[in-house]
Amino acid sequence: MRFDLTIPDPSMMRIGKEVYVLLAAGTELHRIHPSVYKAEQFNPTAAGDARFSPIQDVGGAIIPTIYAAQTFECAACEIILRCPDTLRIDPKTGLPTFQIVFPADFKAYGHSIVKTMAELSLVDLTNAGQRKIGVNQNALLAGPRSTYPATRAWAERIHATCPKAQGIYYSSAQFGPDFATVLFGDRVPAGVLDPVSSRSVADAACHSEIRSLANSLSIEYEDL
Repeated sequence: MRFDLTIPDPSMMRIGKEVYVLLAAGTELHRIHPSVYKAEQFNPTAAGDARFSPIQDVGGAIIPTIYAAQTFECAACEIILRCPDTLRIDPKTGLPTFQIVFPADFKAYGHSIVKTMAELSLVDLTNAGQRKIGVNQNALLAGPRSTYPATRAWAERIHATCPKAQGIYYSSAQFGPDFATVLFGDRVPAGVLDPVSSRSVADAACHSEIRSLANSLSIEYEDL
């Protein structure tokens, strides 16, 4: 049976039907991010090609964003140990090969923890939350990289039509049911994200934790 993933145009969003998740003050969030940014610092640039960033406001200005997750494991899977769109097939066995991730690709990244100092209001983009606004089949999270322009357009539509939204909330496609968030830097006041700790992804302890997680997911995390 053929399965077609269809992402409707953002103009079809059921405005007013969105649901908000209130992230409580005191919530700790984990980030895996380029070390050029501080733990609490939003990315204000147009660089990157992620599912929900970079994005622009209705005037064309870049909306600074932060990706953050419920747990270290979720953050690591969202950024480092991501599922590839397709796995290479071993010509001898006809089976998918093991995924390999190279630590050297992330040597300039860090793991940070921040704590929310105030409640944050986030638009729910879990499967149920997507259905409420007119998106079925978890389409904003289930698609490959080729769908990213469409999913970014939905993030922009949410920002434009939901003025109280300080970001979006979703169940991680990489390590669900843990949640992940994208926070809008123009809606989160300064001081709301309090840095708790930071370390380099290349530090021995962090490297070991990622390698252990990768092993549990049948991923090779080695520079071969």
